[in-house]
Amino acid sequence: MLHSATIALTQKAQSGMSADTTVHHTPDGAPFVVCKSERPFVNPTSAPGSTPEEINGQLNLNLGQTFLTRKNKTLLWIIDFLDRTFIRWWEKVVFYLWGEMIPLSFRRYLTRMGWKIFLSLHKAILGKRTGLHASQSFEYHALTTIMWGARFIAITPRRMRFSLSQLYVTAPNEPPANHRIMKIDTPVAIDSTYKIPERFEDSCNVKGWFIHRVGGSQATSKGIFWIYGGAYLAGDVRGNSSAADWMGSQCQVDVFIPNIRLAPEADLDDVLWDVCIAYKWFSSQFEDPSSQITVLGISSGGAIVTRLMQLIGQHSRGEDIGVPDCFSSLLTNMPMPAAGVLFAPYVDYDANKKGTFLHYPQHDLVVTESVQQYGLPYLEDFIPKRRGMVDPRRDYSPIHRSMVGLPPLFVIVSEHEAVYDMTIQLVNRARSDNVKTTVCVFKYMCHVFSFLHGFIPEGRISMELVANWITEVLEKGS
Repeated sequence: MLHSATIALTQKAQSGMSADTTVHHTPDGAPFVVCKSERPFVNPTSAPGSTPEEINGQLNLNLGQTFLTRKNKTLLWIIDFLDRTFIRWWEKVVFYLWGEMIPLSFRRYLTRMGWKIFLSLHKAILGKRTGLHASQSFEYHALTTIMWGARFIAITPRRMRFSLSQLYVTAPNEPPANHRIMKIDTPVAIDSTYKIPERFEDSCNVKGWFIHRVGGSQATSKGIFWIYGGAYLAGDVRGNSSAADWMGSQCQVDVFIPNIRLAPEADLDDVLWDVCIAYKWFSSQFEDPSSQITVLGISSGGAIVTRLMQLIGQHSRGEDIGVPDCFSSLLTNMPMPAAGVLFAPYVDYDANKKGTFLHYPQHDLVVTESVQQYGLPYLEDFIPKRRGMVDPRRDYSPIHRSMVGLPPLFVIVSEHEAVYDMTIQLVNRARSDNVKTTVCVFKYMCHVFSFLHGFIPEGRISMELVANWITEVLEKGS
């Protein structure tokens, strides 16, 4: 159930709103919207007609300074020179020492104590002068000050992978105990009537962590299928284990985090294959997966979870699934899950950046201009090009695929993050295809801010909202 603080927020819903759209406020005053309507989503907290460029003009960009911008070529050159000279060549050693040699308990202690000291100093000296808006929490303003500098350095795959591998260090809860983790590495039976290409033959084992609520191998009657994000370049099972276990504990269900391959070593078909084979195995652990399983995806993982559900639906209807025919060996008789949760899904691979995806990386703390500069080029080879495809990026984008037959969805996003436009387009597409879709929109937050819940109250509120929704949906299905 929702944390008591969130219940109090829920009771502050603005009067005059329809029953299916409510506006709430964080303790610092920022509004957030929860909309269960069947109609196209219209954000009641946004000024009508405002463009991302106009909205940026109203925000406190660049920590309130005018020279802190990536348009400052001199500043970029200086930072890049210092990065190459003093950091990049030996950072691998530091990553290894921190990630492998220092005990986790000590890493968590250093992180918590460092954050407490910094937050206290930030409140006393800078207050709420560095974030986008005064209605953000003190914690978010302090986090902005810390994370802002990342937009000026090269965000290489190694740096992305290290950063996301440490999420379990920053989480508010301890990682799951070893006795509750079943490390899966088992073959999955493939329908022999389908010819499996050689490239997939060596990938017929499902791998990952099955996190049980209690020790041993006995599963609960319900579960969450968890797909991590990281722009397809980063993310791993261990890094997501604490957040996944937190969600599982709130919903009192088991969680399975499959291991999926990453770019540039793999392409999108490889990732989809890994997810489909993992879901095929996970769904076989339950008597009635269509009432017992929630699939959950984060950012790029949200796109993959969406495609998984689309593939199940399209295959069951005999429609073109848009992936190699061998996927039918996995999709045949594959059950649709009971529900889907999408955290800021990256669902449009269009090469022409526009709208919020073009303008909001100026202030998004996660999808920064640097992340786009170094990460987006990988999509060129990551998205498969097969004969007959006119536009592979469009063909593989979940936003351009049918949503018919999908289960109820909960979609959470920030109005001021890079993927806001495409997320709302997906919500409206789902609603037009008669999919029950609840959307929760926060203000002034960065991409996937929910997973900063170890630091910011806005993240904790959003995670509690998701946990409450999953619990309600699975209870109805039981």
